[in-house]
Amino acid sequence: MVLGWCIYFILHSVLAAGPVKEVFKKRWGKSFRYYRLGYVLFSATGVLLLLFLNSNIPGGYVMEREGLARYLSLLFAAFGVIVIKVAFREYGFSGFIGLAEERKSFSSQGILKSVRHPIYSGTILMMIGYWLFSPNIPTLVSVLCVFAYLPVGIYLEERKLIKQFGEEYIRYKRDVPALVPRLF
Repeated sequence: MVLGWCIYFILHSVLAAGPVKEVFKKRWGKSFRYYRLGYVLFSATGVLLLLFLNSNIPGGYVMEREGLARYLSLLFAAFGVIVIKVAFREYGFSGFIGLAEERKSFSSQGILKSVRHPIYSGTILMMIGYWLFSPNIPTLVSVLCVFAYLPVGIYLEERKLIKQFGEEYIRYKRDVPALVPRLF
């Protein structure tokens, strides 16, 4: 599982890197407009394959998964999906998945007023829900791999956003928390 997640995250990061995109842009020409869609399909397929692999590795449960744990698992997962859905309102879902032009302007509206990386926040909630739903060693390994990658993903994304939006993003980064909204 660890090797699978490592390969996935390396490919995910490399394919999202600006210089790699530039290489594809030069080679693909007009067809490059489909790059984002291919990237999203690769990402979604990779995660689904890893989760399928995870679910097929035998492992006994390390804690009770009935009662409160079951309800909490569904609550965390549902709330994570809602956070991601709300984030797509700000990003523009069609542009995000490559079916339309990506937004080129910086936005700090909606959920982005409270948290810089709502998709990662939603992912954390869903992974906690996944762990509570299936609390075995393979799931714990998957959750820990995702959690270990998030700081790397945030760093790479923010480096790209600072390059793209400069001082505007640096101010935003200073004022808005990365994953957990401030309560006060």
